[in-house]
Amino acid sequence: MFLSLAALAAHTIAVRTAHFDVTPPVALPLGGYTERKGTSFEPGGSELWIRILTLDDVVIVAWDTLTIPEGFYQAVQDRFPQKKIVLIATHTHCAPDSQMLNPRMTFSVPGIAHYEPRWFKWYAAKVTQAIEDTLDLPPVHLGQLDLTMATVKLNHGRRAGAVPDQTAWVLGAGHPLLAAYAAHPTFHDSDWLRLDGDWPGALAQRLGALVVTGAIGDVGPEAPGKQAVEKCSSFVEKFVTAIQGKRSRAVWKTGKAFAFEREPIVLDKDVPHPAFAKTYGIPEQLAQVLVDKFAEPKASLTLIRLGSLLVVGVPGEPSAALGRAIQAAARKESFPHCLVLSHVNGWIGYILLPDDYDRGGYEATLSFNGRQTAIRVLEALKRGVARLRAKP
Repeated sequence: MFLSLAALAAHTIAVRTAHFDVTPPVALPLGGYTERKGTSFEPGGSELWIRILTLDDVVIVAWDTLTIPEGFYQAVQDRFPQKKIVLIATHTHCAPDSQMLNPRMTFSVPGIAHYEPRWFKWYAAKVTQAIEDTLDLPPVHLGQLDLTMATVKLNHGRRAGAVPDQTAWVLGAGHPLLAAYAAHPTFHDSDWLRLDGDWPGALAQRLGALVVTGAIGDVGPEAPGKQAVEKCSSFVEKFVTAIQGKRSRAVWKTGKAFAFEREPIVLDKDVPHPAFAKTYGIPEQLAQVLVDKFAEPKASLTLIRLGSLLVVGVPGEPSAALGRAIQAAARKESFPHCLVLSHVNGWIGYILLPDDYDRGGYEATLSFNGRQTAIRVLEALKRGVARLRAKP
């Protein structure tokens, strides 16, 4: 007896995958390190990519860029009103400065690019065309998604007291579809002036999958090697070796819940950290002006339920401690597996728990909505999970 196409669709997830080159045609200022002072990239680097995974009407885009400005995400979402768009920056520091795509960044800050309408339009056209082309592909109907997890030391806390998540995550169905790890993509330092995807780009090329970052707010990468390229290669080999041979578990099967939610984060008024002005050598009045530009007026958590797996997309850089708090909250809601992702559909800066914010330091000065932002994220998580559970 053969199932009809309608019955088949009701019992499976329609999956499409594709990748597209988004290397700009001219040299643009690099993002990620203000020490570069707005220097444009030099020839000889690697291509930059967007990699797309669709799960029914959910479109996940992993993009070799520094951040996702909320205004850019909204422009792409508006082009696909019937789809649920999830833009994730891999956070490579060797891509054009994504502040060029931020309509709110209307004046220059030393070492940081300002809004460029030309490039906003160029990248929006590239991303939307890539999504359209992916949606035109015939889907593969899957009745099961598996999760493989392994512990591997490829990161370290870069802030006092940070205890990073050292879990390698791979979601797939016979082959990898999406992989994640918690480490800043900063093997290439500020002296590197060529395009490169850093370790997420190298791992994506090896796995043929989307590769994104976990809770990286206070976490640096770690792998053997003298030069950045060698370290990226070592990172990939250690990640792949750790995953190989590990037993996969089915997190979603036909009949299990598959649901999507965006839950607004109720942000407190943007305010400079008490050390912001002194750290960056500017007057207090200018500090508020700058924070007003960097701080997004709104933000949302992105939640995807795949059976026993909860994927939580954070619009910023959550600390390792916040990542663990999100996972603990998920376990209380009976999700044994919770994958926390950074740089999803926006960027509200670094997100630290209140006591950590009070300690100051680099990450705290780039927290734009005060000491309670992590608490606001956890409150949004609770509301969002309740809404997920209310869905059939």
